[in-house]
Amino acid sequence: MVTSPLLAQKPDQQGSRERPPQSSRGNSPRNLMQNFPVLAALDADGNNEISAAEIAAASAALKTLDKNKDGKLTGDELRPRFAPPSGRPGRNESTPPPSANDARPGPPGAPAPKAVAGFAPREILKMLGARGLEGAAERTLEGYRRVFGFTDFDKDGRHSKTEYVDRGRHLTRQSRAGIFQASDVNGDGFVSEKEYVVNRVITDEAKEIFESIDRNDDSRLTVEELIASKKLKDGKLAQAVFEALDISGDGQLNVPEYLLVWGRWARS
Repeated sequence: MVTSPLLAQKPDQQGSRERPPQSSRGNSPRNLMQNFPVLAALDADGNNEISAAEIAAASAALKTLDKNKDGKLTGDELRPRFAPPSGRPGRNESTPPPSANDARPGPPGAPAPKAVAGFAPREILKMLGARGLEGAAERTLEGYRRVFGFTDFDKDGRHSKTEYVDRGRHLTRQSRAGIFQASDVNGDGFVSEKEYVVNRVITDEAKEIFESIDRNDDSRLTVEELIASKKLKDGKLAQAVFEALDISGDGQLNVPEYLLVWGRWARS
């Protein structure tokens, strides 16, 4: 019922299939597939098709949508991710990670500070609600491992840049390059399953926390929103943390900037 209106195309007078309009964001079949969380979860390799292997892994894939880990899927977790008219990413829309030209969230990028207002960066992340790898449900980790396996084309247990960035089909090449850089923490030019899973845990958890603070849903955080969230009970600490996260110094945090610093802190 869900897939048929998305994937069906009408034949033209010559018997060929019409191509859907490509001019506006979200109109292509690939974008429509990714706009629906259930379809995006099932389409693990991002090729706009749900293969027999992906159908077999459907149970684990759907469990990755259970954000609050209550064992069931609600309307909020299944809501389609359509962009607002302005073209700015909305709350339910995935935001691409920092591009390959951005500073790395791990070595050899700029290191995390030893302390912010007297607290280690990882302590601050815990205050904000981060649980890290230890707090991730096993079904979530298994879902990430399955996705890794689908994109490990040569089945050698690791992603090479050629395999993941150049041959990848999901997102854009720039986004894939950013994900690859963020995941390759040891800088050996390959991403192991463990590195991939850790990066997914860090990134997905960071996004959830960002969304919980972003009260006006504009994909930007201000110091006022951080203070109002009450995640950091001390206003001065919240101010110091915000300034440390705001590496651009423009008084607001966009998602790529936030994830860049969060990744450094989580790995410190």
